[in-house]
Amino acid sequence: MPVVRTGPRPAKPTVISWVMSPLLPPLGQAPLVGSILARTGLVTERETCEMPYVHRTPTLLRHVLTACIAFTLLTATLAPVAARPGFETGHGVASSGIPSPEVTARGVFSYDLTTGITLYESNPDEQMQIGSTVKVATALVVMQHGNPADEVLIEESDTVDITVFSNMQLVAGDTLTVGTLLYGLLLPSGNDGALALARHVGSQICGCDDRNDALDAFVGAMNDYADELGLENTRFTNPSGIDSENTYSSARDIAIMFGELMQNERLARIVAEPAYSFFSVGPDSRNYQSPNTNQLLGQLGVIGGKTGTTGEAGACVVLARQVNGGANLVITAVLGSDVAYEDGAIVEGSDLRWNDARTIFGAMDEQFAWVTPGAEGTFPGLAEEMAVWQVQFDDPPTIPYPTSGTDATYQLVLGTGGENGDEGGSVRLFYDQQQVGNVPVFYSSARASTSARAGQ
Repeated sequence: MPVVRTGPRPAKPTVISWVMSPLLPPLGQAPLVGSILARTGLVTERETCEMPYVHRTPTLLRHVLTACIAFTLLTATLAPVAARPGFETGHGVASSGIPSPEVTARGVFSYDLTTGITLYESNPDEQMQIGSTVKVATALVVMQHGNPADEVLIEESDTVDITVFSNMQLVAGDTLTVGTLLYGLLLPSGNDGALALARHVGSQICGCDDRNDALDAFVGAMNDYADELGLENTRFTNPSGIDSENTYSSARDIAIMFGELMQNERLARIVAEPAYSFFSVGPDSRNYQSPNTNQLLGQLGVIGGKTGTTGEAGACVVLARQVNGGANLVITAVLGSDVAYEDGAIVEGSDLRWNDARTIFGAMDEQFAWVTPGAEGTFPGLAEEMAVWQVQFDDPPTIPYPTSGTDATYQLVLGTGGENGDEGGSVRLFYDQQQVGNVPVFYSSARASTSARAGQ
């Protein structure tokens, strides 16, 4: 299935984009309006061409569109550029037109990783402390620059106060592999594991032996990684997620990073484990074991997650949930949920991030159905227009489609041409006038046959 990239913004379409209401208006109401986007070599503009009471026959549709396109190209340099609703931000995951269910969390972002379509958001771009969910970025940078087979000798400076910080109970002088340290980083959320990994991998990044220089190099690589993803509200100053004035992220950004993690086979396998037990490779062969801090693992379709909790961050979690019989994967970030501390420990019953996550999942199951774009009852007119322009989906994805109370529309965006099987553009999807994602379309064999006959 196609996956919307979470990297830089894709190039703009080269020729046209057209959207039309699928229903004819009653007499006396506004006519149907087609919205044309045209791009010449120098300028991109927008014009409006009114099409009152258009019958949706392929021949007439072609004539109408041809006239509108010609009008647009002639006047392109005269009109101001108009913004498009819901146009995707730099990191490639759009906003949602559907409000998040009411929860205690300060920030929420939920999107379908399989298609890139956003389901819910609440303060998705607010910069805030995110606790140990920072370790999602730590793990990704380790996999980018490190080798899981490398052996790491644990130093005293890697260990932490186990009465204060989450840990995997590392012992100075022991030897573990990078691969096993990743388990201690992600399951019990070991700050000691984060420090050992950052020191080891950081020294490889900078080619240096000094511990502080190595940690600085690793944190720099974390920020470089966030920049590569186009994340605009993320900054790291340490690999563990302890509260720091200049460390912050957002619900949208951490959800995108966790989507990257779930596309890494090794890391996805780790966060799916309910617990671990292994022996170190050092001479003492010490046994390390710990359960996963993800309390929803194995429930409600959840197959992975990462927690984070501090006094400043509140209770945080980012979860990967299978839906649609496992065909789609939804990533949900819940940041800053209510939690209370007493003597440095979480007060029993005060941690509401799990209730918040359940509330979001319950609303998701009620408000969305996963369907193929253009299926009966969804996006009326899409199948007919794709047939007119001789484009088709390649292995059509199933997308989250609002079941009630939301106006779902589309925009078909096409390029200048191509051969059978070439990508020809995309279908942009809108919920309540907000773009939530897009699905690529490809030229069909019918178009190739027509083009061949035209050239004879």
